[in-house]
Amino acid sequence: MYRKLDFQNKSIYLLGIIFFLIASVFSTGYYHVDEHFQILEFAGLKLGFTNASNLPWEYHQQMRPSLQPSLVVFICRFFELFGVDNPYFITFFLRLLSSGLAFMSTILLYKVYNEKISDYILKRWFMILSFTLWFVIYIGVRFSSENWSGLLFSIGFSCYFLFQKRNFLSYFTIGVLFGLSFLFRYQAAFLILGFSLWLLFINKESFTKITSITLGFIFIVLSGVLIDKWFYGEWTLTTWNYFTQNILEDKASSFGIEPWWWYITNSFEKGVPPISILFILAFFVVTIFKPKSPYIWSIIPFFFIHCIIGHKELRFLFPIYLFIPIIIIQGIEVLQYKYIHNLSSSNYMKGFMKLVLIINTVMILIVIMRPADAQISLYHKLYKSYKEPTILYYIGKNPYHRVLDIYFYKRGNLSVVPITSVDNIPRGTNKLLVLEHKDESNNPRFGKLIFKTYPDWIMKFNFNNWQSRSNSWYIYEIK
Repeated sequence: MYRKLDFQNKSIYLLGIIFFLIASVFSTGYYHVDEHFQILEFAGLKLGFTNASNLPWEYHQQMRPSLQPSLVVFICRFFELFGVDNPYFITFFLRLLSSGLAFMSTILLYKVYNEKISDYILKRWFMILSFTLWFVIYIGVRFSSENWSGLLFSIGFSCYFLFQKRNFLSYFTIGVLFGLSFLFRYQAAFLILGFSLWLLFINKESFTKITSITLGFIFIVLSGVLIDKWFYGEWTLTTWNYFTQNILEDKASSFGIEPWWWYITNSFEKGVPPISILFILAFFVVTIFKPKSPYIWSIIPFFFIHCIIGHKELRFLFPIYLFIPIIIIQGIEVLQYKYIHNLSSSNYMKGFMKLVLIINTVMILIVIMRPADAQISLYHKLYKSYKEPTILYYIGKNPYHRVLDIYFYKRGNLSVVPITSVDNIPRGTNKLLVLEHKDESNNPRFGKLIFKTYPDWIMKFNFNNWQSRSNSWYIYEIK
């Protein structure tokens, strides 16, 4: 039985690796505009393809920690040594890097909790959910501040339980990981605070060891100040600037305010039932019956603070997504121990988990095979096919303007020019026209259609009026 279990475990490991690799290739673009404009375009300032006037307001208020954009600058400079400056390769490498970090984080967290699960069926489900849950794959490949902050926190969290040698260096390393988590996203402070309180009051950790962790944290935070000095060109405290702008001046609320329960209802919808039902109910069960769990102490202050802050986005909770598999399993364990014996082996539970597996498989196939942002394919087509100086004319909407202008994916010799009519296009070569809707006029000025966001057969199906919420672009070569 153990050999069979070992073979199955290796198969799930391999399946998880395959999913991460495929998503790294195909999940192009970004989940949220901040993933692009506050990282890639920030890096573009140092790389020389954009200017400060095209950066979001966070740059001018110096409230964005610059560690992540600086990492992009370093990676780009490194590949330039080998003659590689293709932005699509760079972003693929960033997704691959994120995937590797996510897979390592998952393995470590799995090792922490696997031995605590006694039920064989739940042990199997824990592994399946840990390595193949659809949003673990989708979020895991994102080079976003939310993802990297959560990954580094979970690594630090896991290292506390896995380190064999409990010396100064071990605890200092944990502090370094927590410091990096904080520098990628300041809200991780509440995860770190919650875990620190668990160390003090539940685990009764010594003051010396807490101090070692704190020193590692402070070392990284001070290093972040030096990085910010290099990036912004002057001494600044981005942590304080962030607090001033978003909390004291409440600028975050200008982007919308939601009620405190919004995260629950939105997680139910976006997490996809019945998977979302499972982890929401399990979270409440574990919070009530296992209140001394270290991850509960970490998550509760983080979740509570986000609930009381007016402006809410689901991505703000991404730092805790890796804990969802253990929350689900321990929630079922609690119910099985206290109320429904043999719950995991009951026909009802088996049927429910099979339904979860089917829906999860469908979701995985969707998220690993499609771009996070469909418009990235337009940029890639122009970058790959038109290396010589080219003019792209547009009528109405500029495809390279998404809140701000996009430079990272655009060649410097591609000019984007607005016009009111196709008749305004002068004669000459390397002239393109981009439209949001397919031209049906058979205008003799038009040449061949060289790009469309979606194939025609997909456009015949407009379920739930999805086309009205999607940009569908068409590019023509002008004769």
